[in-house]
Amino acid sequence: LTGNAGDDRLEGGAGFDTGAYSGDQSSYTLTLSPAATTLTDRRAEGNGTDTLAGMEFLDFDTDLFGGPFGLFKVTDTVSLAPEEFESFIELYIAYFNRAPDSGGLYFWGSAFANGFSLEEIASFFIGQPETEAAYPPGTSNAVFAETVYNNVLGRASDAGGLEFWVGALDAEAVSRDQFILQVLRGAKVDLPPDTPQDLIDQQLEDRAYLEDKVDIGAYFAVHKGMTDVDNAADAMTLFGDQDTADIPGAVAAIDDFHAQALDPDTGEFLMPLVGVLDDPFAAA
Repeated sequence: LTGNAGDDRLEGGAGFDTGAYSGDQSSYTLTLSPAATTLTDRRAEGNGTDTLAGMEFLDFDTDLFGGPFGLFKVTDTVSLAPEEFESFIELYIAYFNRAPDSGGLYFWGSAFANGFSLEEIASFFIGQPETEAAYPPGTSNAVFAETVYNNVLGRASDAGGLEFWVGALDAEAVSRDQFILQVLRGAKVDLPPDTPQDLIDQQLEDRAYLEDKVDIGAYFAVHKGMTDVDNAADAMTLFGDQDTADIPGAVAAIDDFHAQALDPDTGEFLMPLVGVLDDPFAAA
């Protein structure tokens, strides 16, 4: 099916259907929502905005990923609840200390919507090339654990906690993907009533820091729909750790990246998702 000039509705039937478009993929914005999926050509004399239904692939004049874009791999993410969506943003933070790229985030979100568990998806992250680059062969469990603590909590680990987890990792009582999930859950778990006040205060700070990181990750990938991994890392680096956390600086950088990404000739293929997560940085 061909999306020509003007606004059209492309509706596929049984089997695999492909929408064909005349421009470079980087000139388009694919907007996902529970209500509809639309594709907008940002070129002034382009293909307009098309509503897509029952379409599995999008084929552009110049494709970014070596072939037609697999729309069916990302659209089911719109069915996730906000807290489920945020759990995948947390995985990107814990593993890579960056915002997600929208394509990867929606892929894993769709996998979850189709029956994969969070535990299974966390384990799939281990074998990804980006993970192997971040933690090359020979990376000790101590280095791995300390890095994850810094990524998730923005601070050094407490000595007792680090010793416990490194011991569990060394003994293979817990895998690295399971450890990551435990650190993420530990920042949010309800503490016993007799917990010392200093530990309660620390957890509150940890929780707030992680929530801010999730908001920044969502702003980059979900609300702005961006995919550039280097920019995703830069945004989170600009946010900083607990002592230097700079939300306005990170948001301003993301806004600047997005302004450049919108250029119809030199920009990016954008995939914002609306109607699932609230935008905490939206103008009042």
